[in-house]
Amino acid sequence: MTLAAALTPILVLSVISAYLDANKGMDERRANLLLVADAAIDGVEQSIQEASLLLSLYQTQVFNGQCSGIFKRLSPHLPAISNIIAFDTEGRPTCSAVGNASEALSNQNWNERLKRGERVIRSDTFFDDKTKQWIFAVLLRQDGADGAYAGSIGVELQTDELAALPHAYLLPAGVDVALLDDRGETFGSSRFSSIDPEWVEKVQQSRTAELFVLHEPQAGSLDVVIKPVGEGNLFAAISRASPGIWSDFTLRPVSSIGLPLITFSVALLAVWLAIDSLVLAWISRLTRTVRVYGAGRYQFNAGRAFDEAPDEIAKLARAMDVMAKDIGERDKDLKLAIASRDAAVREIHHRVKNNLQIVTSFLNLQGRQLRDPQAKAAISAARHRIDALAIVHQTLYQNERLEQVHLRPFLTGLVSHLSEALGMEDSGIAVEQAYADVMRPADDAIPMALFVVEAITNAMKYAFDGTGGRIRTSLDVFEGGMRLEIADDGRGYDPEILSGGNNGSGLGSKLMSAFSRQLAADLTIETSPGNGCKLILIMPDQA
Repeated sequence: MTLAAALTPILVLSVISAYLDANKGMDERRANLLLVADAAIDGVEQSIQEASLLLSLYQTQVFNGQCSGIFKRLSPHLPAISNIIAFDTEGRPTCSAVGNASEALSNQNWNERLKRGERVIRSDTFFDDKTKQWIFAVLLRQDGADGAYAGSIGVELQTDELAALPHAYLLPAGVDVALLDDRGETFGSSRFSSIDPEWVEKVQQSRTAELFVLHEPQAGSLDVVIKPVGEGNLFAAISRASPGIWSDFTLRPVSSIGLPLITFSVALLAVWLAIDSLVLAWISRLTRTVRVYGAGRYQFNAGRAFDEAPDEIAKLARAMDVMAKDIGERDKDLKLAIASRDAAVREIHHRVKNNLQIVTSFLNLQGRQLRDPQAKAAISAARHRIDALAIVHQTLYQNERLEQVHLRPFLTGLVSHLSEALGMEDSGIAVEQAYADVMRPADDAIPMALFVVEAITNAMKYAFDGTGGRIRTSLDVFEGGMRLEIADDGRGYDPEILSGGNNGSGLGSKLMSAFSRQLAADLTIETSPGNGCKLILIMPDQA
């Protein structure tokens, strides 16, 4: 009894080990099947993804009714393709490459799902009465210019052709690969025609491969691994004959019971202790050292901390020290180079600003000698534009980030300078400004500044009748872009009867249109007689 009691823990450990080995055997059976079939199944998924990609590349042509032409172009590359279709917002086919669109496909709930916002849908398999084939479809949502649902396009793939792809891969003897839908319907298998739908449902919920044992009267017991193919309702069934009673999977748990288990456990413990003391502890210390270097502390010297480590790890630590020092030196050199470059660029902007001011002075001297009012006005307009460029360069060299412009102080300074130059206060013109606190790429500063100059100059020239008025400039940010608005409460005009000379076809208006195009922006003019004029510039987000 005492001996039995002493041996009880060993027996318990042996039973536990046998149970674990049995489970491990099941996992290995599943892993072996997956390892064999992964490369074969990959062809199915790649074929579906290739169909989706090619369909998206030609979506505009397909949606515009060129189904047949695109079908002829894609057929040589996708042997499984059977049709290309376009649908309207109600799910009715508008074009089909091969005859009429499948009624079975039209009866699916895919159209409502696409309306609710899904971008790509993989359908269930369905039977096409015309071709007498089982079909699998991929559908893409199509949006109109306003972003609303405009319909969809789809590509139909023959399930039998997809199921033939795994067999093109050289499979080991005894392994069979087939495709399943979510009803358990099987395509391409020589062993079984259907699978228990509950098995498929379990895999569909977990989205991981599961091993099942199928008992077929003719084929005997089969190991069947069911694995999802992509994100839709298509699955792969990889099967092989289950191992017999004398197989390694059965004998392994039995052989693990007894003294070998104790011997293995002792050896494993000794190996683990040796690895932990000789390798894992030093690797953990190396990990902490790497984190220190990753934080930018390149001067940290960790080499001496590994003097007692194994030679290989000590050499690695010293190599990391050398690497960190080299990176630190390069980082320092790069920072110095960037600082020198920024200083040079700021100096260039400063000199350009000074040169522009000299040009403005020349224009002032020239303008004072002119007597022709039109010539004086042209010189004045050119001077305002050059002043705007000078303010841009001044803002750039004063800004901490050369590639960005802080729009609030930039526009405030520009409009204030323009108000003084145009004599708005003397003319009784009040200026109101309200700008969002936002940054914009420096490349946009020049066209934006020149647009503001032309808009305010035009308002001063044509909007008021000498009794004063108000000009308001504002900048708002919304999701997807910015809105620049310049409005006056002057006399306004009728765009329908406007002809030549001012406000519509003059140089200022043409320049504003050109600057808005340069900003990739939409320009809108709202005006009517007696109600002033409002210029609205919608600039898209640079991202």
